[in-house]
Amino acid sequence: MRIILLLTLFSLSSCASFSLNNDWFVNNESLNGNWRLEIIDDENRVRQFSVSVPGHWKTSGFNYAGAAYYDRQFELDNLGKLSRYWLEFDGVDYESVVTVNGKYVSRQTGYFVPHHMEVTGLVQRGGNALSVWVNSPNEPQTKDWSLRKSLIKGVLNHHDTRPGGAWSERGQDWNSGGIWGDVILRQTGPIALDTLKVRSKVHHIDNYITSARVELAVDSTHVAIATVEMVLKRQGDFQSERYTVEQEVTAGQNSLVLNIPKAARELWWPWDWGQPTLYDLTVSVFIDGQLSDKKTVAFGFREIALDSETKQFLVNGKPYFIRGTNYIASQWLGEVAVEQYRQDLDLMKEANINGVRVHAHVAGKAFYELADQAGLVVWQDFPLQWGYSDTPSFAIEAARQARAMTDLLFNHPSIAFWAGHNEPPWDASWMQYKYPSYQPEQNKLLSERVYQALLNAEDGRVVRKASYTHEHPWLGWYSGSYKDYRTYQPSMIVSEFGAQAMPNWAMMQEILDGQADWPMSNDMLNTLGYHNYQHHETVNIAHIQQGESLSQFWNNSQEYQRLVTKFAAEHLRLNKEEGVAAIYQFMFVDSWPSVTWSVLDVDRVPKPGYDALKESYQPVLAIAQVDLTALQPSLTLSVINDSLISFNDASLVVTNSYNQQSWKFEGLNIAANSLVEVANQQPIDGLASYLTLELRDNKGETVSINRYLAQDLEG
Repeated sequence: MRIILLLTLFSLSSCASFSLNNDWFVNNESLNGNWRLEIIDDENRVRQFSVSVPGHWKTSGFNYAGAAYYDRQFELDNLGKLSRYWLEFDGVDYESVVTVNGKYVSRQTGYFVPHHMEVTGLVQRGGNALSVWVNSPNEPQTKDWSLRKSLIKGVLNHHDTRPGGAWSERGQDWNSGGIWGDVILRQTGPIALDTLKVRSKVHHIDNYITSARVELAVDSTHVAIATVEMVLKRQGDFQSERYTVEQEVTAGQNSLVLNIPKAARELWWPWDWGQPTLYDLTVSVFIDGQLSDKKTVAFGFREIALDSETKQFLVNGKPYFIRGTNYIASQWLGEVAVEQYRQDLDLMKEANINGVRVHAHVAGKAFYELADQAGLVVWQDFPLQWGYSDTPSFAIEAARQARAMTDLLFNHPSIAFWAGHNEPPWDASWMQYKYPSYQPEQNKLLSERVYQALLNAEDGRVVRKASYTHEHPWLGWYSGSYKDYRTYQPSMIVSEFGAQAMPNWAMMQEILDGQADWPMSNDMLNTLGYHNYQHHETVNIAHIQQGESLSQFWNNSQEYQRLVTKFAAEHLRLNKEEGVAAIYQFMFVDSWPSVTWSVLDVDRVPKPGYDALKESYQPVLAIAQVDLTALQPSLTLSVINDSLISFNDASLVVTNSYNQQSWKFEGLNIAANSLVEVANQQPIDGLASYLTLELRDNKGETVSINRYLAQDLEG
């Protein structure tokens, strides 16, 4: 093996590269666009439609579950003598069978699992017919069906944020079936690149010394001496590193391992600590100087860990507190445009969120690319939500899909966590009240198989078997009072907390479709229930006052979420350095027109809870706790600093918003990445519960402001 190192200025070649003798060329052609969709309904009627791919049949207005047929034509002007052709489907929900010109090619199962296949020898010059059988059934509506699901779709077919909710007979309405990812026709030479994984390593954080191991899966039609070229370039730069290797490949599948040597390179940091620096690695394979194939992936150099002894999450060796949220962009992922993902991530950062849990599903590929660029720390769930079949064969299939997930998302530096199963039956004793056939040992084998598959990625990420019920306090919604957060002893990770709130007023009117009875009729309650509203929790646990009109009830609903969000977020953050590493509000956006726990509705209109989260998630935040029950009111003040900046000789001004009386605490030294107690039950005459806290640096400049309404501190 000969290795040649070149460090030079490098300009990437164009997408299509022709060989010197025109035997083959390298090109990607999109097959997105208009396809014909054929559905045979329950009455055996054939219906045909023109639909857009990527998309879902729901996107075209079909509330349908089952098998459907997609087809389209594509043209090939020339067939190179040594050219190879590949079809790539990025996402088909739920299973698919592909034929080309009437010939079977391959079958795939898993809504997010890429379906890639070679079609050399099946395509022809001129017109070609591509047909895809797509099957996305509903789970059979047997007794306790949702405890023993057989489709690995997570929140996309059983959840309390989808049409019909989790527990009604209509909870599987508006099935997510369809070709929801991109479709590509890829052309290569005799040697094709399949997968490309980059295992980056940080050797010395302070000096930015890094290296990488590059793992290639290569498919060749014959034995050959291939020249493999790697070009590493920091995004936005012109300078690059180039490494060239000569490697013998055999006919069929080959696994190659290449190395990027140690050098000083920029690290990937979360957005609130630095720059999320990304590098592009382009791997090209040549035969006798002619390009046969190439791939480019983006990745970053970073090191993450979860220390179970200190109970801290670490990024590049430093303790990093995660201020997170849960996220489901849509129940129909093919409808989510790149700009929608971009807007959502921008809104997260605007709300001072630095971590996002992709809740019990795999999102579209654009989300992960944008999260890398935005510097968000991603917790990635595998799509297991509550109960599933307990057969060994199902556990094997789930493990296969878990491996597919880690392969698919391997190179994304934003992903720090893999998690296997959300509230599995063996950890969810509440299921005994929901399901007569509940067994407390159910799905232990399933969760373990998936957990081992995630561990086997060996990619340096944090791997969690489950998101456990004890990590989901839900005080003030499913039990207790939100005020219980004052004394609640949280786990190292709190992965769900929050409360429901109604969406914007116009959306409420759209949901109710003209129904305006007051008090609300059963029909109205049923309509709202279909749209995920939880009446029992709203009235009997949260004790939200319905008032004298729907508009008053709407206002009270939104105010309650604001109150819970602020109170919970602040009290959970007070456990920084006391065994809590991450907190995740539930959830960020509505995934369809609904009444849920989101702080942004489906139109991304903010609820008051969004502003509460934004204020309470400020990286540097002063928090007040008051006791107005004593003869002399007392005040406890703390300052949380999640930033890497120290504030010496800072001051904190507490103002009574009723009469503008204020108290100033001076000479504060607030270390970077710390929590400082400023006052502990300090008696203060004239103290009220309607306060503004302003933290100032030693120049008198405002660092942060935290405002309390009277109800935020009373009780």
